[in-house]
Amino acid sequence: MAPTGHGRRWESSREESSGLRVSYLLPGAALYGGVKVVFQHARALGRLGVEVTVHSPDPCPDWFEGARAFYRQVPALERRFLPRVEVAVGTLAPTVVPAIEIAERLACHLCQGYEPGHDTLEAGAREVMRAAYDLPALKLVVSPHLLRTVRDRHGVEARWIPQPFEPHLFRPPERERADDGRLRVLVSGHWELEVKGVAWCMRALRPLFEQTGGGIELVRLSLDADDEELTLWPEAARHRHVPPAEVPALLQGVDLCIGPSSPLEGFGLLALEAMGCGRACVLTDIPSHRDLDPDSEASIKVPFGDGPALRQAVERLRRDRDLRGRLGVAGRAIAERYTERRTAEALMRAFRRPPT
Repeated sequence: MAPTGHGRRWESSREESSGLRVSYLLPGAALYGGVKVVFQHARALGRLGVEVTVHSPDPCPDWFEGARAFYRQVPALERRFLPRVEVAVGTLAPTVVPAIEIAERLACHLCQGYEPGHDTLEAGAREVMRAAYDLPALKLVVSPHLLRTVRDRHGVEARWIPQPFEPHLFRPPERERADDGRLRVLVSGHWELEVKGVAWCMRALRPLFEQTGGGIELVRLSLDADDEELTLWPEAARHRHVPPAEVPALLQGVDLCIGPSSPLEGFGLLALEAMGCGRACVLTDIPSHRDLDPDSEASIKVPFGDGPALRQAVERLRRDRDLRGRLGVAGRAIAERYTERRTAEALMRAFRRPPT
């Protein structure tokens, strides 16, 4: 296995562990936020001197800069195709067993949400995912509320790994766009995924668009667009398959970001990125958003599925540019707490001192 890492290594710290071999097992490498997080883990660990590899059956993607430094394509995520390593990390339920099989010292389960809680899954699939949480693998969770979920439902202690983030890339624009009387509102995620809340959000906002005579300009960020979505809001500015490197500029060009996710959301990554860019946010009042902004300093929170409350919050921010600015400044302060180095050091603490 070749030494890995992307960019300059960080200065030596007590968390550094040159020579430690870590493997992440990733079922696919499509352009999703959860996949990006895995790549950021790998990049950050490499910069601490860790020998880290991401194994996946998919070809190496070109949308994440530097992935070739740590990415290895394998025929399948099975023991016969994977090297033995000191620490192995399963990134979804089906990859936890092979992680256990190849780990010489520690197997981990990276939990970016609690998958068994999704009622839309078939009963058999939910049971497979639930069983993965009972396997002897250290749970690594992306938000504090998941610590409680794993403890309450499975009786085990997990470790919180703060989300990796790049505040030097996701930063406020040098100059805000001129006020043209329209509020540019970003909504991200798949229409058909209930956990992302896009469908109820867009249905709730459409009357406000009509009432303001087009004063709400909807900006959509997703991999694709459902026919029902296109019918509901044909005027939306749609951005599909946007590489991560281009997302900061997209965020800098909007006035407001809405995070309409359901309580099953593991972590509102786009909300953090929007805060980094100094954008005001309207977020659902769910555990992951409360973890991110517990005092509502950077966001207005509304109940999940409450259309009138969402319209009221958006209309308030449409009329009050100063409030948008104050929320944006507070959001930037929150975002600056999240860095890839903080993530890497939390991982190293978990790898060295797992719960007994």
